[in-house]
Amino acid sequence: KAMGHAVRANYLYAGVADLYAETGKDSLLNTLNLMWDDVNQHKMYITGGCGSLYDGTSPDGTSYNPSDVQKIHQAFGRDFQLPNFTAHNETCANIGNVLWNWRMLQITGDAKYADVMELALHNSVLSGISLDGKNFLYTNPLAQSDDLPFKQRWSKDRVPYIGLSNCCPPNVVRTIAEVSDYAYSVSDKGLYFNLYGGNNLTTKLADGSKISLSEETNYPWDGKIKILVKETNAKDFSMFFRIPGWVMEPEISINGELQLFQLPSGRYAEINRVWKKGDVIELNLPMEATLIEANPLVEENRNQIAVKRGPIVYCLESTDLPGKSIFNAFVPTSTKFEPKAITIDGAEMMSLVGNAKVVEPNSWKNVLYRPVNTNNIETEIKLVPYFAWGNRGHSEMSVWLPVSK
Repeated sequence: KAMGHAVRANYLYAGVADLYAETGKDSLLNTLNLMWDDVNQHKMYITGGCGSLYDGTSPDGTSYNPSDVQKIHQAFGRDFQLPNFTAHNETCANIGNVLWNWRMLQITGDAKYADVMELALHNSVLSGISLDGKNFLYTNPLAQSDDLPFKQRWSKDRVPYIGLSNCCPPNVVRTIAEVSDYAYSVSDKGLYFNLYGGNNLTTKLADGSKISLSEETNYPWDGKIKILVKETNAKDFSMFFRIPGWVMEPEISINGELQLFQLPSGRYAEINRVWKKGDVIELNLPMEATLIEANPLVEENRNQIAVKRGPIVYCLESTDLPGKSIFNAFVPTSTKFEPKAITIDGAEMMSLVGNAKVVEPNSWKNVLYRPVNTNNIETEIKLVPYFAWGNRGHSEMSVWLPVSK
């Protein structure tokens, strides 16, 4: 079971993966697989964030002797213990999730690890830094309310300096700077495309052959990717294109000719041929806004949905619902969210626009329980990428929204 301080745990697992790569000791890989399954099946947030608890009681149990109580700090909690308002999700823990999965990808070649890398990088890592690169979050909650009657330990507004923590700001900047190192891999079989984005690549294959190519795309806002082979002196070799697990009905064309073979989501599609200068590979990874539900054992998310499009997780901000409480909004399952280009603090991105309903009146002041209020109005809501929340001034926010079926 994954437990304890989430930053140290994820870095430990990354280190054990390095040790396995050096020694090939099966017991290490078997344990890593158990840890990975536990995190991904029970303890990871939909954003790829890790470490749900700032303070808590160890899942190992407690003693009736107070001096022996086992306390955990900035840590993984119990299975399915994933609070939203108080989610710790330290930026460094989320980066550790990337580092661990990068090593697992190198060891196994299994695309599921690249999927987790992409999820964390685009959501719970990027949320740790403002769009202008000047302010930072230590923790990355999935909800923020001004009505909480208690003070939280760490600021939910990004700040230029995080007191008592000199790790997260330089770590997130370093991680963004080295994302290009994760985009591709080389094996004795050929070239792997792990992360998509506009770039130019010049590298050598395992046999020393040179390959140069360019990639044009507006990913992650658009799933159309165009790759041009600019130079190669290699004989036949394979290109492995990652088909993300969220894709339905992907397509690959070479020089305008659709490749008629099964493209399994969540795996690499291998194409082996004698590649030539001027070859054009086009991928179409359709991006549909999808309503996501959590396992009902995640108590705080029961009868709620989150919205994803491609690798991007979305949220509702109070900035986009003036005069109403975002916590009184609910989404019918029939809602179809459509992408709409927006700019936040100079950064271009896709929002999602769709219909929702908001309960009125919306005040819960001094009220703990009340009869169900069926008075609601239909309204249009706009969701923004989770990583971009809080970049238009102070706001309330929620990733998970109640759903009506």
